[in-house]
Amino acid sequence: MRSPLIKLAGATLLVLVMMTSANANELTLDDCIEQALKNRSSIVAARGAETVAKADQRWALGQFLPRIDASYRYSETKTTDIEQSVEGFPSVMSPDQDRSYKSTNVSASMYLFNLANFFNYAGARADRAKAHLDVIRSEQDLIYSVKIAYYAYLASAENVTVQEEAVKRSQEQLKLIQSKYDLGSASLSDVLKQKVQSGNDRLSLLTAQNGVVSSRAALAYTVGLDPLSNIEFSSTYNVRQYDGGLNDAVGFGLSHEPGLLAAQKRVDAAKHGLRSRRAEYLPKLSGSASLSWSDGTRGDTLIYNFSSKDQTIGLQVSWNIFDGFARERSVAMGKVNQNNARASMADVRNLLVSSVKTAYMEIDQYKEAKTVASENVEAAEEDLKITQEKYNLGAATILDLLDAQVSLKQAQVSLIRAGFDLNLAVAKLESAMGKM
Repeated sequence: MRSPLIKLAGATLLVLVMMTSANANELTLDDCIEQALKNRSSIVAARGAETVAKADQRWALGQFLPRIDASYRYSETKTTDIEQSVEGFPSVMSPDQDRSYKSTNVSASMYLFNLANFFNYAGARADRAKAHLDVIRSEQDLIYSVKIAYYAYLASAENVTVQEEAVKRSQEQLKLIQSKYDLGSASLSDVLKQKVQSGNDRLSLLTAQNGVVSSRAALAYTVGLDPLSNIEFSSTYNVRQYDGGLNDAVGFGLSHEPGLLAAQKRVDAAKHGLRSRRAEYLPKLSGSASLSWSDGTRGDTLIYNFSSKDQTIGLQVSWNIFDGFARERSVAMGKVNQNNARASMADVRNLLVSSVKTAYMEIDQYKEAKTVASENVEAAEEDLKITQEKYNLGAATILDLLDAQVSLKQAQVSLIRAGFDLNLAVAKLESAMGKM
């Protein structure tokens, strides 16, 4: 027979297993971010673009290497007997002829001097660095979107709690007023008004519950999961604070924000592209070498057996003197691309500074708003308590009591919104600064 201690240990272990299983189905904010970085198409596309940029850089490097070609040819020809006859002469049979031919050729060619290749490779390196920064920027944008959806879900869940408390409170008030009406100390109008308030609170609760369903589906979509799946999201998260100054935030963003760094790489690529287009005015020097073997026989191999071996080395200088203004058009396009890249970088920089300043100021604003909202909740709770006592003593009307109930609920909702805005402002500042 098992001892009570063993039974207690077994029950405790079962409870822990059940709690672990329950928690395992809940996704934290970090889990949501990890899932989103794996599933969302925007990240897949950005990483694909980086792969293409790597291939482009490899191709640009390959322009410095020789181009090598090899070929092999084999042929065999057999001529059958042909009967020839001329009037007055006997027919003549031509002898059979068998011929075979084999050849092998290896050739190589490369540019010995082509200045455009150097600039093309430098531009390809800049494009690859830009593509990598674009991936980081896409990841940070997605992380910010996940945080927005996650905080919205938490706010909607907290709103349900507030609405449930409001429904419970209005139902208790209705019971109290109904009992006072039964005793003759309250009017029927008070009962009806409280019923209306109770119905409005139930409607608000239903709306809040629907909001949770919608926000959960939006969060699942943002993460890249099926909105119809039974996935729960954890309500625990760590709020990140920023304690630095505004100049520190701007400085960090100017040196770390991947969107700005990518814009700078785009300027570098455009600069190298313009140099490459201008290099087309210069001559090009190329070299080539080939080695070929051939072996053939015809008829009597003792007489018609021939083979050869050829070696060729050559240099070629080419200079495009006039091409119908094609180079001038190409250079003009290169200048436009460079100017556009510089203007775009200036816009990105200015937008970054503006976004950092806005988010930084919003943090102070929402901190103060949260403090005021918390104090407003305390005041509304105290006001409801006093109004309730006055109503019980006949010193306040039912309208005063209903106003106090509504004010408390609105204060609690405002506190939830203030907390959501503060969390979002911190996430917005981190996104503007280029912090994950």
